[in-house]
Amino acid sequence: MEWQQLEYFIAIAKTQHMTNAAKELSVTQPALSRSIATLEKEFGVELFERRGRNLVLNRYGQLLLGRAQTAFLEIEKAKQEIANRINPWSGILSLGFPHILGAELFPVMLGAFREQYTNIRFDLNQCTIDELNSRILNNDCDFGITTWESVNDAFHWHLIGKSELYLAMPIHHPWAKKKSIRLEELNEEPFVRLKPSCALSYTVEGLLARSNVEPNTVYRADELDMVASLVSAGYGVSLLPKTLAVSNYPMAWVKVDEPESMLIVGVVWKKERQLTPVAEVFLEFIRARYLQSEE
Repeated sequence: MEWQQLEYFIAIAKTQHMTNAAKELSVTQPALSRSIATLEKEFGVELFERRGRNLVLNRYGQLLLGRAQTAFLEIEKAKQEIANRINPWSGILSLGFPHILGAELFPVMLGAFREQYTNIRFDLNQCTIDELNSRILNNDCDFGITTWESVNDAFHWHLIGKSELYLAMPIHHPWAKKKSIRLEELNEEPFVRLKPSCALSYTVEGLLARSNVEPNTVYRADELDMVASLVSAGYGVSLLPKTLAVSNYPMAWVKVDEPESMLIVGVVWKKERQLTPVAEVFLEFIRARYLQSEE
């Protein structure tokens, strides 16, 4: 069954006349008759009764008409909703972000954008890094917020900010009063790691690997606040940014002297995808506000 057949059926039901319906639809009467005959064959019943020159719906035709009109109405609603969502000045943007990433950068970025585009709304999705990548690749999210280490060649990525990573440790740790530390000193040191579901883990694992450091992993946590909780309780040390998410935990913070340890955060989107008008507006804003080159 084709969508056009239902359109023809509704027109005949409305006019109750094959010739008048053909004129309204700008098709020939034989073509219209063949279309209705095909439709009746598919349903296995006749849909009209002939009364003189008029065609009147029988009970089967009346049943189909109600459902067909509802289907057309729903499609029109969907078309309007899609048009509203992609409107460059009042559409909806879908953004995904990992649980703890960019706790300070993200709200600042969105706040600045909404000051300029007050009618554009955001559909925010908090998720793991694997879920984020999957949603963008499946076109379920327009953009994501993540680290450059966690993306591959299927994505574009644009820098929006950096946060320094410190070695966080229990307050009474022997290193607590140090001014700085080198990562190579962490060999065999009890260490609280993040699971790969967290974007920050890609940054930390990269730093440790490049420094040829293998600390003694005592726990792998899903979220930043769990890492901070375990560090403050004395389980070990960890590499963390000084974000609001961990500011309430009693810990000592020591600067990493070598190598430079930074959490680099950016906006990511799919390469092989035509952006909607509202997504183009957002991307133009990102490129203008954050002039650093894309990776």
